Amino acid sequence: MEGIKSLSTDKITKSFVTTNNPRKLLLTVVIISIILGSLTGFILANKNKRGGLASAGLGQPAKNPQSDKRTFRDFAEGTIKPRPQPSDPGEYVEGTHLLERVGAVPVALTSSVVDLSQYEGKKVKVYGETQKALKEGWLMDIGKVEEIK
Repeated sequence: MEGIKSLSTDKITKSFVTTNNPRKLLLTVVIISIILGSLTGFILANKNKRGGLASAGLGQPAKNPQSDKRTFRDFAEGTIKPRPQPSDPGEYVEGTHLLERVGAVPVALTSSVVDLSQYEGKKVKVYGETQKALKEGWLMDIGKVEEIK
């Protein structure tokens, strides 16, 4: 009868996590984290190569800044002129060029994408984004220029 009693009190399974060995728990968590992190990185890296995540965004990104219709949604037409140099060298001026429009306020132009000096004296339609102006009536950062013939 004692043999039967001892069988019922013995555990069949042992607890993996014990308070006696916290190093084993820490080591297990670190190893599992490294394995899962590496697996996630590998899956995401391969998903971009196949076009899964890269094309799943808001649409195809613009090939170059001049074809970006979402950013450069403001436009104006007129003739581009170089900005006259101020009489005082310390005077603050906005824009590198002016877009002179018939019967309207000129637009101060600046651009880090397009070389506006190539269009000086030409009638153009400019696309860009309106910026906050301190002195000018309208300041625009230009991203695309179309010549009007």
